[in-house]
Amino acid sequence: MSFLERLKKMFMSPGEGGAGSKYNSRLLLLLLLGVALITFNSYLSCSNDRAAPMEHAAPPAMEVVPPDVQEQELAALLNQIRGVNNAAVRLTLEDSGRAELAYDREQTRRQTVEQDSGGGTREIIEDTSRLTHVILRDAQGREVPLVVRENQPRYRGVLVVADGVEDPAVRASVVEALRAVLNLPYHRITVLPRGN
Repeated sequence: MSFLERLKKMFMSPGEGGAGSKYNSRLLLLLLLGVALITFNSYLSCSNDRAAPMEHAAPPAMEVVPPDVQEQELAALLNQIRGVNNAAVRLTLEDSGRAELAYDREQTRRQTVEQDSGGGTREIIEDTSRLTHVILRDAQGREVPLVVRENQPRYRGVLVVADGVEDPAVRASVVEALRAVLNLPYHRITVLPRGN
């Protein structure tokens, strides 16, 4: 006995006919159509989840330049200073930086006063608060959170090894460049000549 025949048997009693039989047949048809639509919808949502991996997991506004990329950029910048050649940079990270996101706050307050049969009163105050991040849609249709303020990474110190820094004027230029770019005090910047 097929599944459809079993369902039909459940909705129709033996010897039933006429208007009630038509009603039960329509009900059975609607039930099967509903199950088919739910199954089809879940299949589509599963395939869409697999087809579109988390493209917007790290929003562009929150991206922080990795230290090794910044080290390479600094080395390339230092190599452009007159007298500096073959510079290598090593950064010591203190804080990787943070992005402060905007959010909506929804607060509700409900106050109820109850009186019992003995003449006493009881006051109930219920406060609820809900925070949700403000989400914007960019030009490509991706959802990204609204960034209010972005704190840049902070560095504990920097080490530079390069050719040409034996000259005090060249070394001073390198230190000043690093101070300006990284916002570090002098005692956290070490510049050494490259060995043979």
